[in-house]
Amino acid sequence: MTSTLLQRSLLPARDMAEPLLYVRESGAINRDDAVARLSSDAVLSFDTTFGMFHAGRWRRLTNVDVLTARVFASGSGRAEVVSMARGREQVIASADLSEPSVDLHLGSLRHSEHGVLFVRVVATGQCEVHRVEWRTDTVRSREVRLNLSITTFNRQDYVIPTVKKVLGLVRSLDDLRGRVRILVVDNANNVDFREPPSDDLTVIPNRNLGGAGGFARGLMWLRREGWASHVLFMDDDINLETESLVRTVALFSYARDPKLCVHGAMLSEERQWMQFEAGSRYLWRSLYPLRALGQEDDLRDRRLVLRDAREQRFAYSAWWYTAFPIDVTNDNPLPVFVRGDDVAFGLMHTGRHTVTLNGVAVWHADFHLKNNPSSLFYEMRNFATIDTLVFDRHRWWHLARRFLALSFRNLFGFRYASTEYMIRGMRAYLAGPRALAEVDHTALHDELRRVTEEKPAPLSPELGSIVISTPRPKLVRLVGFILSLPLLGGFLLPKFLRSGTLRTAPIDSRAVGLAVRHERILYRHDRLPEGFVCSRDWVRFTALWRDVVDVLWELARNYGRLKREYRAAYPDLVSDAAWQRRFDGVSAVRPS
Repeated sequence: MTSTLLQRSLLPARDMAEPLLYVRESGAINRDDAVARLSSDAVLSFDTTFGMFHAGRWRRLTNVDVLTARVFASGSGRAEVVSMARGREQVIASADLSEPSVDLHLGSLRHSEHGVLFVRVVATGQCEVHRVEWRTDTVRSREVRLNLSITTFNRQDYVIPTVKKVLGLVRSLDDLRGRVRILVVDNANNVDFREPPSDDLTVIPNRNLGGAGGFARGLMWLRREGWASHVLFMDDDINLETESLVRTVALFSYARDPKLCVHGAMLSEERQWMQFEAGSRYLWRSLYPLRALGQEDDLRDRRLVLRDAREQRFAYSAWWYTAFPIDVTNDNPLPVFVRGDDVAFGLMHTGRHTVTLNGVAVWHADFHLKNNPSSLFYEMRNFATIDTLVFDRHRWWHLARRFLALSFRNLFGFRYASTEYMIRGMRAYLAGPRALAEVDHTALHDELRRVTEEKPAPLSPELGSIVISTPRPKLVRLVGFILSLPLLGGFLLPKFLRSGTLRTAPIDSRAVGLAVRHERILYRHDRLPEGFVCSRDWVRFTALWRDVVDVLWELARNYGRLKREYRAAYPDLVSDAAWQRRFDGVSAVRPS
């Protein structure tokens, strides 16, 4: 009987900054990309984030039963399969190494209590280790044809290497060959992969309608083609661990839930060991509704890695790596350009079916460097639209509270441009679904991104030399925050009590307490020499507060009508016909 590959445990590349994500070593070991050479008494083990086999999760989510660990190693030594369950370590199978590999048969996964499994190789002399393959003889529940859909806009430095890596993997691995294809939607119409025509790579030029437009174009194309059973939405500015594809295809092939969706965790590109998010909750009543799971987990931590963690429920998965059955919905993404398209799709269709799996991951640059006032336009407009569409109990005062609180934090922290763009976003929402359907997203985005204020940029030598301020104790910051309201953000504080010293604050913060006594604040990244300076401005402060009050009044008067209109318009907003008009640049307004 032919066995099916579920997962590979691989050695890290030589230039990998965090090899502890892949292997742990003890003794004399010389390692390169493809092989680790062990001297006598050395130990190499895969009890790591990318190396371990999460037996508990495979047992709960799939029909996989008979399990085998195939260890590609040779020389003098033995291979062991170790089970971790309830914090106890037990060797459940072992064998001497043989050329070119040795199979360790582990019996029935379904009737076991294994939580986490990993392979350990112990050298008794000179030996070489290449990789481990986790395989099963269980017959697949379904045949999977996975089509990646990547939306790109002038990110050739990222997207070309990613596509080349994926093609190299798929064309070289029997378990993926003919079962994985790539579709690239090119919103800039300029990417060239220098690949001959083939079935496994398709490039479609597209108008720049943002991530939502690119993913909608890809999803519609894949439905018409009829080849794919599953789709993988993936960003163009990530570094992909291509092993993710092996595990995703296998998980789909054996999933008990035919609607199962898979989310890849995002790891920090700057600190490769740190997890940024592995799924997210969405608390619509909260000031900050997005609540990432697993944020800042250290994935080198063995105790964290070897827990048989139960699957967590989350609301949505981000489109840096989200895979789902193509028939999970007939809807296309909301036409919101960026920010929130994945949230809406997850809340409505995929979130409740979505799981994560160790080793399914990407690395991404720090999001704080991408945020700027134009981001807040999209966040205010799009999340207001999402809350209106999804949550029956959402009322105008929930949205008003969020808008007012965020306006307060921005205005009292001298972030006036951010407030201006939030107000624009709310007014775009208040314009209703007809305006959303008709807006020229390309022209709007070109206008929005011209903002120069409060936009992370390389600091001058003078600003870069400023020592990052030591954070005040939490109690002191709380007092400053409380005093900011009666002192009107420091405007009512006598000038002789104010300080002209330039203080620093984290780039993603709103330094309300700090702004009470200081005239200028340098918002900067804590690890990179990037940031911007914000200064006190009474004229902008008062003018923007008037705009905030006007928006709140309009929201209170019109929310009920807007909720009815957005919900009635939703089927058309996400329809093939409406998206095709956007792709063609045709007005959404029908002749009367």
